Amino acid sequence: MTKLVRRDPFRSLFAWPRWFDEFEDFGGQRGLKIRETDSDIIAEAVIAGVATKDVDIDIEDGVLTIRAESKKETEEEKSSYQYYYTAALSGGQWDKVEAKVRDGVVRITIPKAESVKPRKIKVSEGE
Repeated sequence: MTKLVRRDPFRSLFAWPRWFDEFEDFGGQRGLKIRETDSDIIAEAVIAGVATKDVDIDIEDGVLTIRAESKKETEEEKSSYQYYYTAALSGGQWDKVEAKVRDGVVRITIPKAESVKPRKIKVSEGE
């Protein structure tokens, strides 16, 4: 069975070379992974050091925004964690989104709308 894969012929023209991934302070979306299954869009973002109550997730007009911030101050030490991710998504059922935090990663599951789910098409003989 052959699976159709969406390709963007211009993607490589605008992609950064792989060696940019080595820079921690480069201003990209490092720490955010988005993948699709047949039924869901799954976004996973690193938010290490931030409590669940300090994570804010919004979806507006198909744009997913994840903000997480934590500041801790003791006499011995100060620590601050800030994360900000955005991604434009399409084809989701935005009213059925679930988000869970585990081991410093927030996982957001967005069910796909029926209209964008893959389906098998029956082929028949032509006349």
